[in-house]
Amino acid sequence: MSAPGSNMTLANVFTAARFVLIPLFGVLWLRGQGDAALMVFLIALATDILDGFIARYFHQFSRLGAILDPAADKVLLLVGYVVGALLHVIPVWLGVLVIGRDVVVAIGAGLFAWVWRGRHDPEDWRPSRIGKYTMFIQSFTVALALFVDVVRPTGGRAWLQVIMMITAMMTLCSGIQYVLIGARALRRGATAKGAS
Repeated sequence: MSAPGSNMTLANVFTAARFVLIPLFGVLWLRGQGDAALMVFLIALATDILDGFIARYFHQFSRLGAILDPAADKVLLLVGYVVGALLHVIPVWLGVLVIGRDVVVAIGAGLFAWVWRGRHDPEDWRPSRIGKYTMFIQSFTVALALFVDVVRPTGGRAWLQVIMMITAMMTLCSGIQYVLIGARALRRGATAKGAS
C-alpha cells in the first residue's frame, strides 16, 4: 500500500481509468451505440465510487488524487452534456447551465488558489453538501438520458423532463451558493487584512 500523500496509489489508478473511459463513452454515444455508452458511463461512475472508498478506507489521499478526481468527474459530465445536447437527448440550455456553472466555480477556485493564496482558509472552496448533491443529480440525469435514448421506455421522457428540471434548479442553487461563499470569504479576508 502506498503511504498517505504518495501519488502512486490504487485510488489514483481508478481515477486514471476514468479518464481513459471518458472519450470512449463519448465516441460510443455519438456513433449511436447508446447501450455500450451507457455501460461505459456506469463503469466510469463505479471507478469514482471505488477511488473514493479506497482513498478513505486505506488512507490513500494524495495531492495528485485531490486534483485528478474532481477533474475526472467534471470532464465526464462535460462530455455527457455536450454529446447529449448534440444528439438532442439533453436540452442545449441545460448543458449550457451545467457547464457554465462549472466554469464559474472553476474560475473562483482558481482565484482563491493563485491570486489570494494564503489569505483564505481552504475550507472556503471545499465542495459544499449542496454541490455534492448537485453532482449526483447531474450524473443521474446523464445516465437517465442515455437509458431513455437506448431503451425508450413508456413514460421515460416525462420522467427525464422532471429530473432535468430538478437538475437545473439544483445547479442554479449550488452556483449561487458558491458565489455567496466566495463573496463572504473575500470580505472576511479583506477585513482580516485591514485589521493586521
